[in-house]
Amino acid sequence: MKKPTKVKFGHRDFKIKYISKKEASKKQIYGEVDTSTNTIIIDKTLDAKVTINTIMHELIHVIAEHYHWNLPAKEEELVCETTGNALADLFNQNQKLVEYLAFAFKKE
Repeated sequence: MKKPTKVKFGHRDFKIKYISKKEASKKQIYGEVDTSTNTIIIDKTLDAKVTINTIMHELIHVIAEHYHWNLPAKEEELVCETTGNALADLFNQNQKLVEYLAFAFKKE
């Protein structure tokens, strides 16, 4: 399956761009979101599970901005890290839930 290249949240459309391992290492990141340009960048060498965990992590930053959490940077990072990991674990351990989510939110 192809990696996602866009995601919509509210009225915003985010582009997901995949960068080289070298570029990601230089930035010392797996992923990063720029809410001023609606762009998420992800290390293209990550496996599928780490990629989706990273995308969820970056989207939690988007949610934090959208809902004006106004947390100090370290606290926001902790929330994004733990929530992204928790959702990844939840979805990984509950395939039937993931299938039901896909069914429930399928556009008709």
